[in-house]
Amino acid sequence: MPQTSAPRRADIDWIRVAAFGLLIVYHVGLVYAPWDWHVHSPHTIEPLRYAALVTNPWRLTLLFLVSGVALRFMSRRLTAGAVLKARFARLAPPFLFGVLVLVPPQAWIEAMDKGSFNQGLLAWWLGEFSPQGFAVGVPLNHLWFVLYIAVYSLIAAALLAAPPILAALEKGLAWLLRGWGLFLLPMVYLAFARERLFLTYGLSNHLTTDWYNHAMSFGVFGLGFLLALNEGVWKTFERLRWPFLATAALALPYMLWLEGQSGGLGAGGLLKDSVYAIDQWATIGAVLGFASKHIRHADGPLLRYLTDAVFPCYLAHQTLLVIFAYALEPYAMPAEVEAPLLVMLTLGGSLAVYEVVRRIEWMRPLWGLKPRARKAAAVAAEPARAEAA
Repeated sequence: MPQTSAPRRADIDWIRVAAFGLLIVYHVGLVYAPWDWHVHSPHTIEPLRYAALVTNPWRLTLLFLVSGVALRFMSRRLTAGAVLKARFARLAPPFLFGVLVLVPPQAWIEAMDKGSFNQGLLAWWLGEFSPQGFAVGVPLNHLWFVLYIAVYSLIAAALLAAPPILAALEKGLAWLLRGWGLFLLPMVYLAFARERLFLTYGLSNHLTTDWYNHAMSFGVFGLGFLLALNEGVWKTFERLRWPFLATAALALPYMLWLEGQSGGLGAGGLLKDSVYAIDQWATIGAVLGFASKHIRHADGPLLRYLTDAVFPCYLAHQTLLVIFAYALEPYAMPAEVEAPLLVMLTLGGSLAVYEVVRRIEWMRPLWGLKPRARKAAAVAAEPARAEAA
């Protein structure tokens, strides 16, 4: 399967935009889910336990995979040092800004809502970033994803600094996943990771203890990074797109049924873990295959706008969602009114934030946006975008 140096395709941009948009809607659903979250509506919608499973296995896994793909496209004509510099400029300012400014209102509202704190936001902030607060641990909330991408990018940059090793890994993985190996072997790996690690470590989103998440997320991030430039892999995804879709369509209802059995999917077991992994990879394979086949070249002004907006919207959305959900509580709206309103407020508010910050030069790096002069030069030199968040 030969490699290609062709530019990134629009399908990767569309997948990333759609996945982040879905994530925002999913987070709104967590306000009503039958388990704890940062804030919770007085309304609990029990069927969300099953509705969440429609996307839970593959939503973030797909994001990590396309992030690896995007990083490899970005790095194909850069040195390892240049990649590190670009990643630092892209991720470090938003991460630090988010930890200091975006996450504290979420954590403060959560503490107020759950009755563990009754003072103002400033008092919370000063306590959180005191020696005692650091000793307990500073909350990252949704910024855990940015931290993980940064760490995984460091590992990828180390591979870029050793071209013979990188080439051998790309060649070996492409050989291993040729043909139906691309269909079956990732399912086996994901099932093994879940069977061996999930019950012990769960999903903590804490970098140093999140071993199941790393096995899953870094596994597919590395897969995307190592296979991104191999055109034969994309052709295999396209050729197998219908088997992937049929498998996902069969696995999903079975997985939902298993969730209703004793202990649910969280109880583990080889059957449950295998069905979960089959649904996970089959859905990802179908998305990649159909997108590569049908929207590879579907570029345009809308995609360029959304690609630029998606990272700032991700940074803003959860803070806005928590604020809006908390503010709407006293109005005791019916769930069928409150939930769509929360979706509109969160999506609209996130886009409004983007519209403001993209026009203010000093704020752009804090929200993951390139300086305008650098952005214009990059667009002129490289029409495809899709940088990994």
